Amino acid sequence: MKTLLLCGAALGLLGLSVLGIPQTFNNNQFLNTAGVSFEQFAADPAAWGDVSALKGHWEAHGDRLTLTDSAAVFGVDADEVTAKQQDGQVQSFRVVFRGKANRAGGKVVDVFGPLLANIRAFTGDSGIGQSQGFVTFFYKTVQITVFSGDRVAVEFKRK
Repeated sequence: MKTLLLCGAALGLLGLSVLGIPQTFNNNQFLNTAGVSFEQFAADPAAWGDVSALKGHWEAHGDRLTLTDSAAVFGVDADEVTAKQQDGQVQSFRVVFRGKANRAGGKVVDVFGPLLANIRAFTGDSGIGQSQGFVTFFYKTVQITVFSGDRVAVEFKRK
């Protein structure tokens, strides 16, 4: 009986230790709100319709809409997500990433390399045009172009 009681107490303590696991996956408000990752959303033909049907929380600035939710796109935290619209229809999505300094050495972390690897894994496409400072991928009904520079930008357009 004592053994059974000790086993039950040990299992209870193990269950409490789960509360110590950091819950760091809530930085992606878009995923929580929309129920899909941003790249899956942007590849869906339904995302290219009326701007009033966009998933997430968007703020209008003329013909440009800005996502007010935080979003991780292709596994990298985005600094800015915008949509260009014309006549109430989405024309393109643009995601901007800025390299952030890592804590250890203060060096700026490269986001271009990991981003390309994640896009290749997502699309199954190796991309074209890498030597010109951009890489273009094709997935379903969208063209995904990654631009390299002082900041990295990913643009989604319909084919």
